[in-house]
Amino acid sequence: MDLEPVNRNGGESPNASLRDIVLSRISAEQLAEILEIAEDGVITVDVWQRVVQFNRGASRIFGYLPEEVVGRPLDLLLPERYRSAHAGHVEAFGQGTQSARLMAERRDVRGRRKDGSEFPAEISICRLGTGRSMLFTAIVRDVTERKRAEAVERELEQLRARAELAQAEARFDAVLRSAQDAIILLDGEHRVILFNPMAERIFGLSAAEALGSPVGRFIASELPECPASDATAPSRPIELLRLEGRTADGRSLPLEVSRARVEVNGQPVCTLILRDVSERERVEAELLAAVREREQALAELHARTEELRATTQQLWQAARLAGVGELAASIAHELNNPLGTVSLRVEGILAKTPADDPRRKPLEIIEGEVERMAGLVSNLLQFSRAGRDQVSTVNVCEEIERTIDLVAHLLRKRGVRVQTEFAPEVPVIHADRQQLRQVFLNLFTNAIDAMPEGGRLTPRVRPGELPGGIPAVVIEIADTGVGIPPELLGRVFDPFFTTKEEGKGTGLGLAICRRIVDQHRGKIEIDSEVGRGTTIRLVLPVRPDTNVARLRAE
Repeated sequence: MDLEPVNRNGGESPNASLRDIVLSRISAEQLAEILEIAEDGVITVDVWQRVVQFNRGASRIFGYLPEEVVGRPLDLLLPERYRSAHAGHVEAFGQGTQSARLMAERRDVRGRRKDGSEFPAEISICRLGTGRSMLFTAIVRDVTERKRAEAVERELEQLRARAELAQAEARFDAVLRSAQDAIILLDGEHRVILFNPMAERIFGLSAAEALGSPVGRFIASELPECPASDATAPSRPIELLRLEGRTADGRSLPLEVSRARVEVNGQPVCTLILRDVSERERVEAELLAAVREREQALAELHARTEELRATTQQLWQAARLAGVGELAASIAHELNNPLGTVSLRVEGILAKTPADDPRRKPLEIIEGEVERMAGLVSNLLQFSRAGRDQVSTVNVCEEIERTIDLVAHLLRKRGVRVQTEFAPEVPVIHADRQQLRQVFLNLFTNAIDAMPEGGRLTPRVRPGELPGGIPAVVIEIADTGVGIPPELLGRVFDPFFTTKEEGKGTGLGLAICRRIVDQHRGKIEIDSEVGRGTTIRLVLPVRPDTNVARLRAE
């Protein structure tokens, strides 16, 4: 077929479209033949909605012969409920300003067959002509089979969805039944809507009895609001609550609870996962008790070790002091005779030497040194003293006051203030008064020497105890002096060790104090901090003989 463009007079028309060219070459009979072989129904109506063309495809779809439809209203082919609405649609389409070639597609339309049955159809409509000569052509396709196939597919999809839901529910039920934790779901009013088997075992009642119950029946403490669960939010640590649970028979049990809120069918549901931690807490308590027992045993072992070390040190020190004492006693006795002779001769020479004699000054120096030597010998004798103690009842506070009076001139000279702190009702002790006074005198003298620029001397006395509950008196001599370096504290009780300048101390003062305290079955301790002062603590038993008896019994 020649498709070259032509005009109505047989000439070519450069503005003609391919469609116009084709239509100009096809006769009406040929066009009718083409429409007759179409599978879809082709129906043309005039402006009065009367059928003017009805092809074989339309006959197959609607069940009418063409001669039964042509000339009759289109409503014949429409269900009655759609007729008025259809007329309005056609009128609006006919009055539109769109091109006559515009196809209007409408889906989900129903047709009516000759036997009265209805079928789903897809219809495309085009408008041709204007005014009273306007025609509407509809291409109708019966989509019954397709709709049926779609319905079958939807039904299959629903069956698959129900099967998947059933599988998911089965898996969820299996999880609930095998879970080692109690799982409880609550509605918006905090009433139980799910109670798994572990919850039944923990709380001691069946799910049927639990359903509908308020959560307060199972949790004694107040349950905080469930936080919303957001699967899209970044992961965060699960908040575990420690709550007190309540069983059916009224027993309380510790619970570890995690919770979350979800929406089910638009309704809020609070999910609780509860774990009974009674056994864990029991084991933890047993472990803690075992650890504490072990710590106590270690502490006791350490105390025994320290006690053994202290006892060993005391025995070693006692043996050392005994040896030094014997040596000191021998030296003191050997020195006493020549020192006495020298002292008498110097005293006689000084008596014959006038005050203005230049030789008197050297003699006085010799006399002072002889006295110092005599004092050293006296200390040696005191240190080595092994005779019977003169035990009597001693009021410690009164002895301290008397000792303060003895060193009063030295206290004033050095600018040292004394502040006594005596507890009320301090018991008297049984001790050697002279030895005890010697101890106080040595400690006060050392404290004054440690405060060359003045300071505060604080004697304290209070009731106390020795190990084993033995009644005792605690005496502390505290000063604000220069203190003793830590590396020297362990040596201060050694004989002949001194921290004073050369020529100003014999190193026997604290050794004598320790020996006297040991003889009285007491103990002596020292605390010191450089620049802040020193505290020496004496603990003397009320009755040394009782102390000895207890020590022997132990």
